[in-house]
Amino acid sequence: MKAKHLLKEHIREYINPFPNRYTRGVYEIRVLPHEDLDYDDTIKYWRMFKKFPNDFAAAAISLLPKDVEFVSYDHLNNIILGTKL
Repeated sequence: MKAKHLLKEHIREYINPFPNRYTRGVYEIRVLPHEDLDYDDTIKYWRMFKKFPNDFAAAAISLLPKDVEFVSYDHLNNIILGTKL
């Protein structure tokens, strides 16, 4: 169980932070590689996306701002649907 938590924390480092939304509503948030990743780290990002889909989704969802409620995650398009409260 602890290894899963460490994997989620590791994956979080590869995901670009999500923009803050200033108005209430429903938003599609695209999950992208962190802007500072080099070529090898970008390859690792996509490898984790493919090999560990549940951990990848958990890591991405954990990065949502506190005032954004998770609605769904589209794994095929790598998009989170969230509602700004």
